[in-house]
Amino acid sequence: MLKRVLIVTVLAGSVLLAQTQPQSQPTQSQAAQPSQPQAPPFTIKQIGQGVYAAISGRAGGNTGFIIGDNAVLVVDTFISQAPARDLLAEIRKVTNLPVKYVVNTHYHLDHVAGNAVFTEAGATVIAHFNERAWVRTENLKFFQQNGATPTPEQRAQVANLVEPQIVYDHILELNLGSRLVRVAYLSGHTGGDSAVYIPDANVVFAGDLAWNQRIPNLIDATTSAWIETLDRMTTVHPKATFIPGHGDVASAQDVKAFRDYLATLRASIQKAQTAGQSGDALTQTVLADLKPKYGTWPGFERLGPLNIQQTAAELQGTKKVPQAE
Repeated sequence: MLKRVLIVTVLAGSVLLAQTQPQSQPTQSQAAQPSQPQAPPFTIKQIGQGVYAAISGRAGGNTGFIIGDNAVLVVDTFISQAPARDLLAEIRKVTNLPVKYVVNTHYHLDHVAGNAVFTEAGATVIAHFNERAWVRTENLKFFQQNGATPTPEQRAQVANLVEPQIVYDHILELNLGSRLVRVAYLSGHTGGDSAVYIPDANVVFAGDLAWNQRIPNLIDATTSAWIETLDRMTTVHPKATFIPGHGDVASAQDVKAFRDYLATLRASIQKAQTAGQSGDALTQTVLADLKPKYGTWPGFERLGPLNIQQTAAELQGTKKVPQAE
C-alpha cells in the first residue's frame, strides 16, 4: 500500500553549493588574456517523450523536467536562481503547460536554491519530510568548512531557502493527467533522499544517489545503506535510463560502477584500519589504492581525501550525520 503524508507550508528562497572549492583570483597575465567563452550553465537533453534532463556544466546538480497531459513536474532547481530562471525559460520553449510540482531529491544547496523561481510561477515543492527539517539548518555547514564562519549574507541565503510545501514518508504518486510519476524515499546519500521514476518512459531521476564517473560528496552519507540502495535500484530498473545528480545521463551499468567505487572505498579503508593505520597515513594508503581505477574521475584530488576521512569515521562509528526528527 502506498503511504502518503501531505503537509503544507508556504515560504520563499535563494543560492549556493555543497562542498565547493574557492576559486583563485586571476593573475595580471591571465587578466590580460582574451576571455574564453564559458561553457553553458547546463545542457538540455531529451531522454524520452516529454522527459528532459538538464545536465549541469556550472549550475550545481543536474535537474530535469517531465511533461504530462496537463502539467509539468521539475526535478531539482540548481545552485542559484539564475540557472533556475534559465531552466524555466527552456521549459517554456517546449510547453506552455503550468509547472505544477518541483521535487527536491535532497536538501543540499546545489539542488534546491532555485526553488523560489518555480514557487513564484505557481509550483508546489515536494520532498521527503526530513528535507524540511534540514534545508534551512544543515545547509549552513557548507559555509563553515575549513573553520570559516558564515557571513550575514550567507546566513540569509540559507534562511530564505524555500522549504518543501508537501512532504512524504515512503512513496508518493503524482498524476500529470494520464502520466504517472512515482517519488520514493531511498537511503544513502543523506537521510532524506528521493528518487523520481517515470514508468512509461523507464527513466529514473536519481538525484545524488547516483554519480556518473564523479567522486561524490559524502558529507552526510551512510555508505553501507547507500550500497544496498544502489543494488536494489539497478536490480529493479536494469534497463532504465538514469539521470544522476552529477555527471552525464547514465545506464544501470554506470550506476553499478559508482556502487563499486563506494564498495572499494569501504574495503580499502577497512583493510588499512585493520593494519592499524589512521589519519594521514590511512588517507594516503587508500588514495594510492583508489587512484589507478578512479584517479581520472573529476573530484578525485579534492574530494577523495574527504571521502576517505568521512567513511573512516563512519566505519569507526564516530561520523555525525543529520538526525531525523
